Amino acid sequence: MKKKIFWLIQSNQVTPIIVDFLQTLQKRIENFIDLIFVVPESSRNISESIKSLEPVFFNIVNQTATNSYQVYLAKSAALENRCFSEGLSFSDTLLLDDLGGGNTMRTNMDLSLPKNLCSIILQIPTPLGSSAMEEKIFQSTILLGRQNNIPVIGYELLPLDSRWTLAASLPDGIITRQPESCNFLKMQLDHTNIWMLPNYEASIFSSTATSFNLNGAKACYHYRNEYKIPTSRTVLYIPHNVAMLYEYRQIIKILKPLGSQLHLMFSIGEDQVRGVYSHREMVETIYADDLKSFASLSFHNMNTPWEMMMADAVVAGSACFNTEVAQKEIPCIIYDPTLPPIERGFKKRVAKEEKLLKAIQSAIKSHTYKNEIADILMLIAKTGHPND
Repeated sequence: MKKKIFWLIQSNQVTPIIVDFLQTLQKRIENFIDLIFVVPESSRNISESIKSLEPVFFNIVNQTATNSYQVYLAKSAALENRCFSEGLSFSDTLLLDDLGGGNTMRTNMDLSLPKNLCSIILQIPTPLGSSAMEEKIFQSTILLGRQNNIPVIGYELLPLDSRWTLAASLPDGIITRQPESCNFLKMQLDHTNIWMLPNYEASIFSSTATSFNLNGAKACYHYRNEYKIPTSRTVLYIPHNVAMLYEYRQIIKILKPLGSQLHLMFSIGEDQVRGVYSHREMVETIYADDLKSFASLSFHNMNTPWEMMMADAVVAGSACFNTEVAQKEIPCIIYDPTLPPIERGFKKRVAKEEKLLKAIQSAIKSHTYKNEIADILMLIAKTGHPND
């Protein structure tokens, strides 16, 4: 029997792009995992926008505690012995509200858990963007998971590199979308299950994501399968132009020592011909000896720039249309010995060979820390619990 994973969705946590992506994810893993989207009745207002996911709605009941001490004991048990860095335990901070006469609210979830359920996925709330109800359901889900020995995995939608690390410390695993959040949480939390998504997936979980990002993710799945590119291989996008045949040959020669770890994506244009030779034929002929040093390569129509989302970095011989698009989403490295070095956002221009190599080595190292979300879910389903 296939394992099941619940993906809990609440209001303000989805966009049309995210919904489309989740539907794609559900389809990709359907032979191995039943990905079921569950939604609390408090978020019934999003039912129309997520109907393509065929969500399962469940009831919630908010109860005011009549015995604060019993509630305190339950919360304390759920929080275990976790402490703030200064030494105060999480449960100690509940004393004022729970034992000082304040009203304690408990949210009960009427959510049936099948025996083959192996995880619950949900967004990690932050005080700067989540509602009180989202936070209550998050807490209740954590408690539900602990009581039933089901790992709860939180994912980053709102930035997690902030001073509020309590919510992020509660799940059994964390899926991050920003390198700064991943690095920060690894330093702050005694947590081994912190994953970083590749850029083509991380960019989807944002209110600013567009069809460019979604098409890029789908293109990545297609080409990684078509060219049998292992997940361990770093991908570079080369915005080639026949006006710079010599310059790109120099770049390829510089990258040869790292070639066994690289897949090269060459952009080509149908109108970039020289005599009887097409753009692709020129690349394959002129660079033939040098390209033997690389693990794999592919050719892509320059009019489908969203396919750049597949790349860990764009490597160019000059600023161009592709670099203008790429630097908004993808690390972009321009090698030009005739111009002064610059670095701004995702755009970096280098003038020395060793600087280019160092930038690509950094991209390779960064790639090793990234995991596709489908692979993370498969790992959880296989191990049963990320801590096992």
